[in-house]
Amino acid sequence: MIRFTTDIQRSILGRLSNIFALTGGFIMLILAAVTVASIIGRTTMGQSIEGDYEITEMGLAMAVFLFLPECYLRKGHVIVDLFTSACKPSTLHTLEVISNIIFTLVSFTFAYRMSLSGFEAYDYLEQSMLLELPTWWTFIVGVICMSLCGLCGLYRLFTTFRGGNNE
Repeated sequence: MIRFTTDIQRSILGRLSNIFALTGGFIMLILAAVTVASIIGRTTMGQSIEGDYEITEMGLAMAVFLFLPECYLRKGHVIVDLFTSACKPSTLHTLEVISNIIFTLVSFTFAYRMSLSGFEAYDYLEQSMLLELPTWWTFIVGVICMSLCGLCGLYRLFTTFRGGNNE
């Protein structure tokens, strides 16, 4: 039996988003090493790593998508409370529910549209210019991460309606 907890960081989605964020950080460390090696090679031997810009571009795209679920769960997104700082808690709660619904819908819409784009990139054999890496597999990471964001949004909505504080 699955036990429901309002502590989203201890839930399966929380743990999965944490693993995704750690994977994104690992990718960024690898990209930093590739960039440093390319710069050192360019300045000392006159030869950089071929396709380093392509590797960095694809890796950063994947890392950003991998960070999104954890950022959402930790409420790390930008909040402008200029107009809501004087609102009642019930108004803030309503606005939070509305924003969670919108975020969930947008996440699932992005996942759907990115899956269509990935299939199109696969069908047309789209690839990077220098290394000729297929670009469709980067869409897989985006689709999975946006789907996880949508599931986290649903989880947040569920805990809000059950009386949880989403922390």
